[in-house]
Amino acid sequence: MNQLPYLLDEICAGVEVYYTGRTGGQYFKTAFILCDDYTELTAKLFLLTDNTHWSDAKGGGFKNYSDIQTDVEAVFTAKRAAALPTVTALHSNLLSRRASRNGFFHKTHFLNLSVTPRGCVESFCDLFSYGELLFGNDWTQAVAATRNLETLVILLKLEKKSFSEPLVWPKVEEIIKTWPRNKKNSAQTGVHLTMHPEDMHLRLTVTYGHKALRDKLAALLL
Repeated sequence: MNQLPYLLDEICAGVEVYYTGRTGGQYFKTAFILCDDYTELTAKLFLLTDNTHWSDAKGGGFKNYSDIQTDVEAVFTAKRAAALPTVTALHSNLLSRRASRNGFFHKTHFLNLSVTPRGCVESFCDLFSYGELLFGNDWTQAVAATRNLETLVILLKLEKKSFSEPLVWPKVEEIIKTWPRNKKNSAQTGVHLTMHPEDMHLRLTVTYGHKALRDKLAALLL
C-alpha cells in the first residue's frame, strides 16, 4: 500500500499551520516541530519502501534520528552513490534542527526560545527537497495530488527567495490582495469580501485560487 499520499496530507496540514499564524507568529514553534517529525517520517517511509523488512528497532529500543539517517545514507551508498553528498548535506541541516527541537522539551531555558519565520520556511523547504531526493517523481506527483500543497510549496519557495531578495514578498502580497473572491459563490458578498485577518485571507485565496493563482505565483520564482 502506497503510504506517500497520507504522509503528504499530514505535511500539508503542517504548512497550513505555519501560514495560519504567519503574521502574529503564534504557531512558528508548532510548525517547526511538526516539520521535524515529518522529516523523520519521510526517512522511515523511504527505508520501508526500499526494503519492506527494514525496522527501526534497535536492541531493546528504537533507532534514534542519527541511526535512521545512517540507514538512509547506506541505501544511497549502495544504490545512488552520485547523490550521496547531497543527502549527507541535507542530513546535517536536519540533524541540527532535531537538536533544537529536542531542546524545547528537555531544556527549560529553551521554552522561551523563538522560532523565526526563516527557521520554519527553511525547514519546510529542506523537507520538500529531501522528499524529492528520496522519492523522485513519486513525491512530485503526490504533492500535486494533495489539496493545495503545490501552491503552498511555491509560497514557501517565494518566501525563502525573499530573504535574499526583499522585493519578492511585496509582489506576492499584491497578488493575494487583488485575488477575487470565491467565484463559485454567485452572491455579491462572500468569504473574500468579509474582513478577515491577513493570514485567513491568504489561506482562503490559496484554497480557491487553484492553478491560476499557482501559475501567477510560480512566475515570481523565475
